[in-house]
Amino acid sequence: MRKRRELGQSSDIAFLLIIFFLLLSGVTASQSLDLNTSNSSILVGEAQEHLELTLKQDETVLFQDRVLNNAELTPFLNQKPHLTLSIEAATDWQTVVSFLSLLEQYPLSSLSLEVVP
Repeated sequence: MRKRRELGQSSDIAFLLIIFFLLLSGVTASQSLDLNTSNSSILVGEAQEHLELTLKQDETVLFQDRVLNNAELTPFLNQKPHLTLSIEAATDWQTVVSFLSLLEQYPLSSLSLEVVP
């Protein structure tokens, strides 16, 4: 009588290990930015300022076709505005993340992001 070698178990384990390492190699740490706007409370009927800004690819910020620096933005952002941030499509992500981290210092009521061509 001839002995058969059982290769099924070791090949199954090898296949599962290959899948495991392939999945692990594709996992990266999430690089996200948490914006905490929970401190702001909106009362019914309370007039809230709506602010629309445009972030251009050369890192300039426009408000009503006027270029603003960070010091000029401070009075607008301290009023707890509803902020709509339009981002040019060609803007690199580091510029967006840097500007969002700047916005985190201010008490915003809400924040909307949109990409414009």
